[in-house]
Amino acid sequence: MFYYVLPYMASLISKKKGNKLYYYVVESARVDGKPRIVQQTYLGTADRLADLLKERAAPIPVSATTREFGLPGALCLAAQHSGVWDVLESTWPPPRSGPSTAHYLLLALIHRICQPGPKTEVADWYRSTILQPLWAFPPERFRSQDFWDAFDRIQVEDNEREATNDELEQAQMRLLAVWKQKQLVSRRLLAYDTTNFYTWTASTNQRNRLAQRGHNKQGRHNLRQVGLSYVLDGENGISLCHHVYAGNVADTEELPKALERIVKMLDHNQIERSTVTLVFDKGTAALDNTLLLKESGVGWISALPWNQAPTELREREVEKLPLCSSDQPGVHAVAERAIVHGQEYLCVLKYSSSFASEQLHSVTTSLTKVLQSLRRLSMDLAKPGCRSKEAQIRNKIQRWLSSSQFLGDLIQWKLDSENGRWHLQFDFNHAAFQKLLTHRLGRTLLLTDRMDWTAEQVVSGYSGQQQVEQVFRGLKDGDWLGWGPMYHWTDSKIHIHAFYCMLGISLLKYIHKQAQAAWPGLSIEQLLDELRQIQQFVLL
Repeated sequence: MFYYVLPYMASLISKKKGNKLYYYVVESARVDGKPRIVQQTYLGTADRLADLLKERAAPIPVSATTREFGLPGALCLAAQHSGVWDVLESTWPPPRSGPSTAHYLLLALIHRICQPGPKTEVADWYRSTILQPLWAFPPERFRSQDFWDAFDRIQVEDNEREATNDELEQAQMRLLAVWKQKQLVSRRLLAYDTTNFYTWTASTNQRNRLAQRGHNKQGRHNLRQVGLSYVLDGENGISLCHHVYAGNVADTEELPKALERIVKMLDHNQIERSTVTLVFDKGTAALDNTLLLKESGVGWISALPWNQAPTELREREVEKLPLCSSDQPGVHAVAERAIVHGQEYLCVLKYSSSFASEQLHSVTTSLTKVLQSLRRLSMDLAKPGCRSKEAQIRNKIQRWLSSSQFLGDLIQWKLDSENGRWHLQFDFNHAAFQKLLTHRLGRTLLLTDRMDWTAEQVVSGYSGQQQVEQVFRGLKDGDWLGWGPMYHWTDSKIHIHAFYCMLGISLLKYIHKQAQAAWPGLSIEQLLDELRQIQQFVLL
């Protein structure tokens, strides 16, 4: 329930305490159709008011307060216009009085975007925003324990076979139906990817099955993590569905489960499978998964591991690759039919000049650091009294070389022992670097079952994958929405945390699309910065 109360209805009232009258300026609004006081400011006694009038000090503000207005107000409005609020309120109906579960979910979402932090900070932040006069709930109703109690009322099924009873799953299905009706999603392109997030879940916590140790993509291998698979509309960026899974599950193992959910989502909303093209990266590409995709009837585009493509196509000279149209600036692409995974598919070699420059910058920066480290190590080994063991030296060098792609081919090294002391020699492989420049940097291999598509159509379709990667960066860096730190340690609360975080991404994408009409080329980071600067000043 939302209340738009601007401009405020202000009036002067008095309250008797003891034998004296004290005066207040109050602002009123209609809540559930009835007038209610939503803000009051203390003025003082009658003598104090008389002194103000005698001194003609009325133009001087007695008090001034500010409220965050732009970003929380825009998110509230987007929740209404996009249909999110109606779905939340229908899934979790409001109680007879006080905030509903839908209020707690939406407030957690908005707080994660505006000022990420624990639920103990929400009440004070809520007091300083436009949300308090809009909702007319006192801040004391949004303590951390209130969030905990509200989330406990959400039915979350840990067993995926009983997902029909999962209220979060039901809400996702309803949201897709509403967005389809409002034409906020297309039927053409779905982008899919996976990532993981480290948690602060203790190693001794046996109640948590989602947080497990695995290869953490943020480099925090010492912490337990949770995995997240995510599907969004490749054209508009709206979230379609997501799934939180155990942190020790590999990307290739998650796709079959995600595909089952995607197919169910399409069938439930009467979207023909053959009209949909699923886009994913090479981390998910595997023979078993391509067979599952064929059985599902869903079209797909995948990045292909470099060593699985035909050698002749990989080594094609850039000058012989056709240049794409201005919709794909600086991109060359060629398509050929090839046998991959035992079947004929359309294989596309894409070369991007901007991607090549980014990779070259990354390689040269990493190369400089590693060569300097190798030089220091070689000098340390030459010092008298050095007691480094062979295994330690080799492990250190391998760790440096694996820190960035291609370094293992560009640096040659040799470790010898003489008179009980180790000697390190290394060199830069100029031939390998030249081959890297001419036949590898800037190149991506794509595979698809859309045999009638052109090379440029495949390249354009795969670009939807970049939207998912942007979402993951926005979550991990906190530039869009702060996923972490996640202060939950039970599976059900982690599912709920993921639900309102991904729903927040959808609202940001919705606002961004609306803003693009007035400000073409505006990025989400710029949008957030502009909205944060809009404040409401309440002067008395």
